[in-house]
Amino acid sequence: MNRRLLFLMLFAFFAFVAWTQAQSVTVSGTVVGKDDGQPVIGANIVIKGTTTGTVSDVDGHFRLTAPRPGATLVISFVGYRTKEIPATASMHVELETDATQLGEVQVVVAYGQQKRRELTGAIGSVDAASIRETPATSLEQTLSGRVSGVQVTQASGAPGGAVVVNIRGTSSISAGNEPLYVVDGMPILSADFSQKAGYQGNTLSGVADINPADIASVEVLKDASAAALYGSRASNGVVLITTKRGSSGRTRVTLDSYVGVQNLWRKLQFLPTAEHVAARNEAINNYNNSLGLSSSDATYKKPVAAAQEGADTDWIDAITRTALHTNHQLALSGGTDQTQFYASLGYYDQQGVMKKTDYTRYNLRTNLTNRISRTVKISADIALSSATTNRATGDGNLYSPWINALSASPDYAVRTASGSFGSINASKYNPVALIDEQEQVTRKYRAIVGLKTTWNILPELRYNLDLGGDYIFMHETGVFPRGTIRGARSNGDVHDLRGFSFSNLAEHTLDYFHQWDKLALKALLGYSYQKTTLDNNFVRGTNFVSPMLKYINSAGSVTEGSSSLSEYALQSLFGRVNLNYADRYLLEASLRSDASSKFAPGRRVGYFPAASLGWIVSEEGFFPKTKTLSDLKLRVAVGYTGNQEGIGYYDYFNTYRASDVAYIGQSGLAFPNSRPNPDLTWEKTLQYDLGVDAALFDRRLELTLDWYHKDTRDLLLSHPINALSGYTRTTSNVGRIRNEGFEAMITGHPLRGRGLTWDVRLSFGYQRNEVVALTKKADGTDNFIEVGPSNILQVGQPMATFYLIRAEGIYQSKEEILAQPGGEALWKRGIRPGDVKYYDKDGNGIINNNDRVTAGSPFPQITGAFINNFAYKGFDLGLDLQYSLGAKIYATWKGAYTGGGGQGGTPNGYAIFRDEFEARWTPERPSTDRPRAVADGAAYTNNMMNYTTRFLEKADFLRIRNVTLGYTLPDETVRHLGLSRLRFYAQVNNLYTFTTYDGFDPEVAMNPDRATYRGYDPGSMPHPRSFLFGMNLSF
Repeated sequence: MNRRLLFLMLFAFFAFVAWTQAQSVTVSGTVVGKDDGQPVIGANIVIKGTTTGTVSDVDGHFRLTAPRPGATLVISFVGYRTKEIPATASMHVELETDATQLGEVQVVVAYGQQKRRELTGAIGSVDAASIRETPATSLEQTLSGRVSGVQVTQASGAPGGAVVVNIRGTSSISAGNEPLYVVDGMPILSADFSQKAGYQGNTLSGVADINPADIASVEVLKDASAAALYGSRASNGVVLITTKRGSSGRTRVTLDSYVGVQNLWRKLQFLPTAEHVAARNEAINNYNNSLGLSSSDATYKKPVAAAQEGADTDWIDAITRTALHTNHQLALSGGTDQTQFYASLGYYDQQGVMKKTDYTRYNLRTNLTNRISRTVKISADIALSSATTNRATGDGNLYSPWINALSASPDYAVRTASGSFGSINASKYNPVALIDEQEQVTRKYRAIVGLKTTWNILPELRYNLDLGGDYIFMHETGVFPRGTIRGARSNGDVHDLRGFSFSNLAEHTLDYFHQWDKLALKALLGYSYQKTTLDNNFVRGTNFVSPMLKYINSAGSVTEGSSSLSEYALQSLFGRVNLNYADRYLLEASLRSDASSKFAPGRRVGYFPAASLGWIVSEEGFFPKTKTLSDLKLRVAVGYTGNQEGIGYYDYFNTYRASDVAYIGQSGLAFPNSRPNPDLTWEKTLQYDLGVDAALFDRRLELTLDWYHKDTRDLLLSHPINALSGYTRTTSNVGRIRNEGFEAMITGHPLRGRGLTWDVRLSFGYQRNEVVALTKKADGTDNFIEVGPSNILQVGQPMATFYLIRAEGIYQSKEEILAQPGGEALWKRGIRPGDVKYYDKDGNGIINNNDRVTAGSPFPQITGAFINNFAYKGFDLGLDLQYSLGAKIYATWKGAYTGGGGQGGTPNGYAIFRDEFEARWTPERPSTDRPRAVADGAAYTNNMMNYTTRFLEKADFLRIRNVTLGYTLPDETVRHLGLSRLRFYAQVNNLYTFTTYDGFDPEVAMNPDRATYRGYDPGSMPHPRSFLFGMNLSF
């Protein structure tokens, strides 16, 4: 009996053990960040209710045994929200970012990574979630409003057009103010290589071909301590782009797609034909009466009628359209413990609001990582792009369809009765004909490649070899057949520009880390060599026998041709040391030495040191442990950076330009081109930064404050010199500019709970710019340099300050006119009440350029954004506002198209701006700022002053930049569809801009490559308003 009982007990025990063993399951998987798909290293995976668990490895992979299928796993990691999910044999876990723990998140820095709480420099970040939830069409737009102190200006609304990015102001006249862009460690070329762009078409963005959908994160290095490791290229800041990578686990597929339309958000109003003719006749009558002219006088102006009977053309309507806007991005990522991959394919197409303009881009990227041994890992990245831009002639050009449409008179028809394009007059061109008859196309092909090898020599010592390349081929063609307006002058005109750029990089770095009790040391030592080659060929042909011929070999004459090859190399040594004591006292010191081939031997080497300190005050024992102020860190930094981007590769050489002029019977005569300057040196910027990082109210409010002081010396400027020297220009170091400012970034989470969240990001930047010193004149007095259309560099003034004749209102009576210096002469010339009164600075009674005064800056003093994100039970709402204050803008278009000083005084063929005309001075309705209608003529010139403050306006604005409404389907519904995420959204970009500026848009840059041309609006094509509908899908 006892034996039988013992046998039954043993049988039951072993059966129970076998049953429990049968129920246990081996679980393996990968933990990645939901925002960027990158592996989360060191995540804790614990079986709920037990102490059994493990951590994810360097690839985010984990493996453990669960007691039964469906057991709950708790996955957690600093900086992410803890997640509980049922265990399965193969798992792919996505963790969402937790804003309350962001201080522990790793941030990409120069040549490495750091915890955010350990940063001692000024670095702003944009993550993949921000990019994905509010899609950007270009790399630069991902920065707009998301990083304090960064101003992003869309030069015009042309598809693929240039975007100007300035970090902490502008500090260079001609050496460039754009930041250095670094993609996965490779400093890339960001200039517009379509060299005829300034004349042939709107300037293009140099980085528009980088696909924003491939970006995992963007870090902006703003101060010297953060950027100094990039030395001579870092004065304008550095933008670090990290692209997405794969992780071990099952393959993940994502599809991001949207379609939509674009149109003009604002339309300027011009007088229609009947009112236009009446306005011109009023101006003519006032002119004749002012000078006492009769029909027998030679200068008498006759009344006018409509140029073409029955014509009443709205030229803006004639050349614009509702344009389509499409974007599709497909990505795959995944891998094994040994090999991970990320691959993407992108298609982007944007039609321009102006007809026959568009931008089409194809992208292909593969990022592959392979661990070939326990200590060696290799990564290979390839990004290919193809972009085609159908361009209009540039906004500042005589043949620009947009500018001609903005100024063309309505009393001309688009086509004549015979169906051919109608003409307007000798100085104006039919805008529709300019679009239909000419062809300007730029094709750009680009490959950015990288090969990285990492060898963990010792647990504390790592060697990295980085090889990279950035290769660009650009082909631009312009075809103007013999029957077109432009081609008629030369019996057909075709140009062909082909440019190649090759940039190769080789870098070797050593990383060292060691921990002594409370002291942690990180050290970096590196060597870098980068060589860039530019090869350009341009040819132009004229005299074509048929309008069907479009190639140079069919030209009767080759009227222009050029070929150039330029090479530039940069060799560098750099190092950095980071110390962290007791997780509260932080020190960073770095040094970079750059040797550049752009400078003469003996002046090629520059040294760029930097140092910074950080004190995490909240880790001190005396710091009160309250939720009101939970974290506090103080930072101080100082360092040198340089700039060499805007000078030629051979400015220190004595260069010549060839000519076909014969001399003593011999051809091939060469002329001096630019006087050599062997003393050229870097632009150097010394920058100080004081910063505070704080978290308040249990981290529901995070605050970053920075004050900075940038002092840039040895400004580089190409300027004319006395022709008696045998040269026309030279490049010199001419002066010093100071930028000083304050930045604030506030991130808040006002609502958390009951399914409703509200996240806020407010960025604010105040910046003051001043010219501190310029080279003296020969007599030792202070100098000022005229730059731009009517701007100056003058000590004590902001860079590129407007230098204009000041309008002081409107004359209201004869007595007021006669009281002016030279008043009798003014009256005899026909100046009457209702005409503009100008400031006579020298009091000689003559208004000319000697009477110009400083009149404000084209650069804003205050910029920022207010970004809101709401979420409730699957719904999300985003609202982005952008603001700018303190800048002035010169309405060049208004000066040309309102008749100069008068209203309705435009010559035949020009439009009349309604708002200006209706606000004009009349005896019955005296105006203090808008003059009367009066025609111009040889005897009456005062109202035709160029570059006066009459056309200078405030460029302040508040823009509703983006409104997005989305809905993410519940997880259960999505799983039934075989997906892991599905979101639909509708979005409006550039909804409305609140501004007092009369033009299309207060945010323009006539020549984005030159800071001295900022603030001039020739009537640039405005930013379009777009309505988009899209989805984000993954499985």
